[in-house]
Amino acid sequence: MISVLNRMYIDLKLSFCFLLFLVILNVVGANDSSSVSSDSEVRSLLEFKKGIRDDPLGKIFNSWNRSTSQFNSNGCPLSWYGVICDEVNGYVNSIVLEDLGLVGELKFHTLTGLKMLKNLSLSGNYFSGRFVPAMGAMSSLEYLDLSRNLFYGPIPGKINDLYNLHYLNLSSNRFNSGFPSISNLNQLKALDLHMNTLWGDVSDLFSELRNVEYVDLSYNKFYGGLSMDSDKISSLANTIKHLDLSHNRLNGEFFSEDSIKLFRNLEFLDLGGNEIRGEVPSFGSLPAFRILRAGNNQLFGAMPEEIFVGAVPLEEVDLSHNGFSGSIPSINSTSLKVLNLSSNALSGPLPSTLGVSVIIDLSRNQISGDISIMQNWGDTLQVLDLSSNDLSGSFQNLSSQFGGLVTIRISNNSLVGDLPLALGSSVRLFEVDLSLNLLTGSIPSIFIHSMTLAKVNLSGNQFTGAIPIPGSHTTELLVLPSAPQLESLDLSSNSLSGSLSSNIGNMGALKLLNLANNSLSDHIPGELSKLSILEYLDLSNNKFKGKIPDKLTLSLKVFNVSYNDLSGTVPENLRGFPISSFHPGNPFLIFPGEIPSPDHGPGGIINSDKHHSSKGSIKVAIIVGSVGAAVMIAFVLLAYYRAHLHEHRSTGFAHQNTGRDVKLGVFTRPSFFKFPRSTPPPTSLSFSNDQLLTSGPLHPIPEERGGGAESGNPGGPGSSGWKSSPGSPLSSPPNLIGGQPTMLTVDSPDRLVGELFFLDSSLVFTAEELSRAPAEVLGRSSHGTLYKATLDSGHMLTVKWLRADLVKHKKKFAGEAKKLGSIKHPNVVSLRAYYWGPMEQERLILADYVLGDSLSLHLYGKSFLSISFGYYSFF
Repeated sequence: MISVLNRMYIDLKLSFCFLLFLVILNVVGANDSSSVSSDSEVRSLLEFKKGIRDDPLGKIFNSWNRSTSQFNSNGCPLSWYGVICDEVNGYVNSIVLEDLGLVGELKFHTLTGLKMLKNLSLSGNYFSGRFVPAMGAMSSLEYLDLSRNLFYGPIPGKINDLYNLHYLNLSSNRFNSGFPSISNLNQLKALDLHMNTLWGDVSDLFSELRNVEYVDLSYNKFYGGLSMDSDKISSLANTIKHLDLSHNRLNGEFFSEDSIKLFRNLEFLDLGGNEIRGEVPSFGSLPAFRILRAGNNQLFGAMPEEIFVGAVPLEEVDLSHNGFSGSIPSINSTSLKVLNLSSNALSGPLPSTLGVSVIIDLSRNQISGDISIMQNWGDTLQVLDLSSNDLSGSFQNLSSQFGGLVTIRISNNSLVGDLPLALGSSVRLFEVDLSLNLLTGSIPSIFIHSMTLAKVNLSGNQFTGAIPIPGSHTTELLVLPSAPQLESLDLSSNSLSGSLSSNIGNMGALKLLNLANNSLSDHIPGELSKLSILEYLDLSNNKFKGKIPDKLTLSLKVFNVSYNDLSGTVPENLRGFPISSFHPGNPFLIFPGEIPSPDHGPGGIINSDKHHSSKGSIKVAIIVGSVGAAVMIAFVLLAYYRAHLHEHRSTGFAHQNTGRDVKLGVFTRPSFFKFPRSTPPPTSLSFSNDQLLTSGPLHPIPEERGGGAESGNPGGPGSSGWKSSPGSPLSSPPNLIGGQPTMLTVDSPDRLVGELFFLDSSLVFTAEELSRAPAEVLGRSSHGTLYKATLDSGHMLTVKWLRADLVKHKKKFAGEAKKLGSIKHPNVVSLRAYYWGPMEQERLILADYVLGDSLSLHLYGKSFLSISFGYYSFF
């Protein structure tokens, strides 16, 4: 019995010892495994380091070293910058290397050995490389931020295997591909892809986003419409707070009324810069909706009433550059602070109340009525832009509304009366633009004295008299006192007179000074040379005399003193400016080696070194010109003969127009022959507007009765296909009437001195600059002649000079121009400006010049050869 008990005791003892051995072995094995695992991850980190070529701050190069680093008991580095390891098992779970300026070709596969990595943030560096499919193996990742780097190539479909991701930011890189499916990323809360070249149908992506709160797809190439079934976006709509789809290629209609009401948690919506069309539905009740941006689309109709009455707690609304119509109701919202409705087709009066608005932009619409309605507005406004509307009235009885203003722009309207002193007295005022109105009286000195104003534009009005300052002489009708803060002063195109005070030298902050198109006289003060940072100086079209001051600042980029009575030699530091900066006008202003001669050249100067040889050159020119004229007369007769021959032989087109505007430039006289269909038209010839506008009028040869049928006009007998008006700037395409060419009248002013109204403030120039712009005939139609004009800055415009009898009423013309200017479409070139001159034939509309093929080429697949005739005149 005892032996049995002893045996059992011994067996139990042996069993216990065996179990203890197993436990010890397991613990030792676990520690060895952890050590091996940590060692493997250290090697992965060192491989990652090899891809870094430059570390300007030394954060990685100075700390990621085995020999000088400390490791915990599990082998995890304690002092490696940006590396955080799990203290229990020793695995690396976070790498944060943000905004270090690191440069290198990142090999993503070097990180796949980090099996427990949860956070990888490399934003704000210069890493490049591809997002390899191997990254899909890092399923432990919860936070991935590769933003603001130089990564490129496609985003692999394996990203869908990162099913633990909560945050994905690939923004501001060079990824370019269709965005893959992410249907497995059910835990994703934030998706930021902005500033790449990614594409895909947004409706497909929306259907895969279930719990996301933040989505930014802006500045990509995503496409599709927003008018989708409610069940397709219901999961997204339930949770989304921030949705930015701006600057993509979205088309189709806006969210439907049923679907928009599903976004109960929506706070921010940006759809700007797309091609979304249609009407904006009622928002219903969206309790968190604060910011709506949908500018630069193709939306139209009336705007949702909730914007103005406060049913939705919107703080910012941008619906600019669309086609919204109707009037703007009173703004009673207690939350709306920023409202931008510019560049639409809104009409009616200004809103009677603005609520608590801080920034209001209603520019480039058709809003009319008296601005006195502003007296009901509060004093919360800081920025106000009402430019390019049909507003009238004066600033009388307006004062408290200006107290908090920082910027006020009411240019290109029909305001009258004096400038309000209360406006210039505003202690926060930074910018004033009341240009292109009908304001009168003198310019209050407060607009120059103000210690806060930096930009003042009062050009294109009817200001007269002086800006008096204490101690100035009564004969000084324009004296500009010290105003260190003033950076830009534009008083051009008014009726100011008198001398320019030497106190101008005290305005040391000036970068732009434009006093063109006034009646200023006396000498140009030498104190202008004190303006060391001046970049733009225009004193043209005045009555200045004497010499140009020496040592004007080298920072000048634009300089113009043409159309004055200056004399002497052009200072050396100004000789790099084009001749148009000094002439026409100033007949006694010369360059070195030239002598004044009002009868020679555009500026009245000739070169003394070449004066004696000019007679021989004239003889040669006469001989060459005579031969050239003989050749051209022969060519004209041949063309005329072939035109008649073709007209008799042709059956299908005998009585039709050519179907294409003849492009023919003119120097001193227009061409009076028409090319037949079989003969390619000549190319356009460049000419200056000065040459065009100063050419004398040409009178039409009387038409033979009953000759209308011969002209090829489908209108029938008695009507000529093209009929000129006395105001045509150039002849319309000529017709042969009774076998004789019709000579068309040219009756244009020497200079454009009317009113130039801008529909887009991004490009501003004067009527004088447009007058001297080199121009080129592009074509003609029954409405007028089309030119390409090149401004001094090099910007090219398309100018349509309308037929004289086409426009009679200024207000109607302005309204139609603004309607056209409000049209925004990728296939339509928007108007830049329109011009209304004092004479009946001076009606222009202006747009950007766009290089492209003709409409006939796209319609009929035909192009025409061009023949250059050089610099010839036809008599």
